[in-house]
Amino acid sequence: MTFYAKSEGKETIREHTDRLLHNLKLLKNAYGHKLMLMDERMWKLLEIAVQYHDVGKVNTVFQNKIRQAIRESVLETDMETNVPHNYLSVGCIPLKQLDLTKEEERLLIHAVGYHHERDQHPEKEIIRHVLENDIKNQLSQLSEHMNLPITEKFSYRFVDRLLNRYTYHDGEEFWKYVMIKGLLHRLDHAASAHIDVERDVEKSIYINLNEYMHKQGFRKNDLQQFAEQHHDKHVIAIAQTGMGKTEAALLWIREDKAFFTLPLRVSINAIYDRIKEKMGYDAVGLLHSTSVHYLVDKEENWEELKQQSEHYAKKLLLTTIDQILKFPFYYKGFEKELAAMANAKVVIDEIQAYEPRIASMLIKALEMIHRVGGKFMIMTATLPTLYLEELKQRNVIDDDQIAIEEFIDTSVHRHRICLRAEGIEEAIGEILNLGETSQILVIVNTVRKAMSLYDKFLQCETHVPVYLLHSQFTQEDRQLLEKRIKEFNENNEKGIWITTQLVEASIDIDFDYLFTEMSTLDSLFQRFGRCYRKRALDHDGCNIHIFTENISGVPKVYNEHLVNESIRQLEPYDNQIIDERAKVEMVAQLYDRKRLTGTSFLKEFEDALYMFDNLDPYGMDKREAQQKLRDIQNIQVITRKIYDQIDHLFEQYKKEKEWKKRLKLRMEIEKKTVSVQRYVAEKYVSERLPKPFDHIYIADVEYDFNREQWKGKGILLDKPSSNFS
Repeated sequence: MTFYAKSEGKETIREHTDRLLHNLKLLKNAYGHKLMLMDERMWKLLEIAVQYHDVGKVNTVFQNKIRQAIRESVLETDMETNVPHNYLSVGCIPLKQLDLTKEEERLLIHAVGYHHERDQHPEKEIIRHVLENDIKNQLSQLSEHMNLPITEKFSYRFVDRLLNRYTYHDGEEFWKYVMIKGLLHRLDHAASAHIDVERDVEKSIYINLNEYMHKQGFRKNDLQQFAEQHHDKHVIAIAQTGMGKTEAALLWIREDKAFFTLPLRVSINAIYDRIKEKMGYDAVGLLHSTSVHYLVDKEENWEELKQQSEHYAKKLLLTTIDQILKFPFYYKGFEKELAAMANAKVVIDEIQAYEPRIASMLIKALEMIHRVGGKFMIMTATLPTLYLEELKQRNVIDDDQIAIEEFIDTSVHRHRICLRAEGIEEAIGEILNLGETSQILVIVNTVRKAMSLYDKFLQCETHVPVYLLHSQFTQEDRQLLEKRIKEFNENNEKGIWITTQLVEASIDIDFDYLFTEMSTLDSLFQRFGRCYRKRALDHDGCNIHIFTENISGVPKVYNEHLVNESIRQLEPYDNQIIDERAKVEMVAQLYDRKRLTGTSFLKEFEDALYMFDNLDPYGMDKREAQQKLRDIQNIQVITRKIYDQIDHLFEQYKKEKEWKKRLKLRMEIEKKTVSVQRYVAEKYVSERLPKPFDHIYIADVEYDFNREQWKGKGILLDKPSSNFS
């Protein structure tokens, strides 16, 4: 008798199980020595879980579903009850013959019973009905098909045991469960995708990086040597911009499997290119919400790369935190993500870029990574004291397991600041004068302010070029503008760019003057890094002008207390040089817990930590966890006029059968959308597109941009479409 596991390729249960066993061997040989919670007994338990995880698929209802799909004759049966196969699989395991301890039995029952997380809880009578009236008749055939002993007499105590789920209150056993179940998920998902669970095990970024640095004539600086020396520990490195932090992280990774996270997708794509093209390292994957769009344009084998990245099979994966570090939410299936960290190193770049709620999740994630045996590295230009204290207070990590160091070069003075008690619009004439002979960067805190300032500049009679860049252009226009600002900078063209905090971390530019609205110090110092980024200040004037009145985005974007405190700390430096050490010390002071007492910032941080420490496991699914992390306040919008212009693409999409072409069409459509805050956009939205584009809304407003001249304001939410009555 043939029992099928999958309709695709008519794969039998035995064949699918053999794929998992192949991956199990591969995983154990590659990283067995790294998985500290996996002793020989645990590997044996995982192997048993693999052997029995899908035997419940033998039930006739499941078999007939597949037989219909592959157009084979269905089996005769009176059985109509549909019970998830993972519960039935547990019932078939011959527990008495396996010589397991009570705790090992529990681990096995839960790993197999929940290797799919269902909304349908296990119900004893329904499970009994299917096992007794259907599977019982096929036990000998199943045993023969699987070449495994199957239980001869069903016991239903396992159902009660399944209802008592593992939580962190189970102590050490909980972490063992995370490993067995998480690794089973990884093996199962890779086998279903017909890929190896781990790839390029023998490759090493360390070798490629050293060769690259040698060829370029680069010598390792103090930061890079420190990271390399402490490769066997957790590392926290506070280092100013332009110190080669990426190289430092790769030297710390050495021969290990690693996940490298950054806050912005643009930066991740740039590092992917650098590692792949300049360092010649191809064991690198890319995983973020639009990574497939990027890979389609870059790589011929993008499908394979996409799958290997999604299943964490790549030796080095460049990614965002919402893809791999959301396990503190204990969502259903979180164990896969966390178990993947157990034999790996995790790099978190620029932790200060995350809001307090997300920073609290990262601190919880680092604690959990440590518990399963992984290593982490935090690299940041400034580290809020609050975060470091919290990590230490949790008593999870001993002092000898972590290396913390600051790397600050005070020999080069790059910034002299001028504090101005006026609104930034008061300086338009001055900015225009400077723009005739220099490159001027203007940064404000909101898109609305950027647009109104741009309008004011355009009202002046001037030949000085003025450009605008913010987040509310279509994806393709924003890409065009990001490319243009880099070219403008590299070609040393003269003029003015008005932008928002969008340029703080994602775009590598070096302007002559920065005129900026006040924000919190950590954000402000990131802005400084876009002016005299790589050179010493060569004149006696101020190259940074900070405007402290009529500031946009407070309190919506920046916490009011923190902004006022930041101004207070800057006052002694008015018309003075501000060096790198001063910046680090000021941020440390700003985020000191005592100074934050009573602020909404501290409350938000502590409330979120309390939530993660007391969360009810399995209360949400993976998507909900991801939504909580992504900016769910933003929605994708397409203007009515642009929608009418590309209407034919939607028609083509409907008719197209080949999924690669469908993906290309989908990308074409997505490029025309703008990301806008939900509460702002809702007033102008007239309809939501049908599936699969139901995440896109049509807004009856104008859009302003000239692609040839790189001029325009983007989506005009205050200006209704002229053709809309």
